[in-house]
Amino acid sequence: MKKGALATGALALGLGSAGSASAQGRNVLVYTYDYHPQVEFRVVNSLEQATTVRLLQRPGGGNVPEISQPDDYDGYIIRYLLGGGGGDGRGQITTFVFGRNLSLSQGDTRQFSGDASIFSSTLNLLSTSLRSS
Repeated sequence: MKKGALATGALALGLGSAGSASAQGRNVLVYTYDYHPQVEFRVVNSLEQATTVRLLQRPGGGNVPEISQPDDYDGYIIRYLLGGGGGDGRGQITTFVFGRNLSLSQGDTRQFSGDASIFSSTLNLLSTSLRSS
């Protein structure tokens, strides 16, 4: 039942399988509430490894079944470029992106693909892929 409810939730969100997305770019993880496909974002900075590990564990510590080695992931702070910000942060969303062996540089611009799937319901993470802007 849990898997069925999760699949139904993914369909309700309009999320498809990430299978076709993986062919287009590197698979990454992003929080469901901060997933805005095909909207350009800029990499602000990398996260310290300890911070990445904490964000990829259960609140209070402990691994989720989907991520047995959170230290295998790299984390980055990203900011969506929504316009009208004028550099003062108005109209912008800042969040995180995680990936195994993910190498992004400060100032890089990317987009998330339109294909995503639920990766971890416990951590509220989606799996999707990156596209160059």
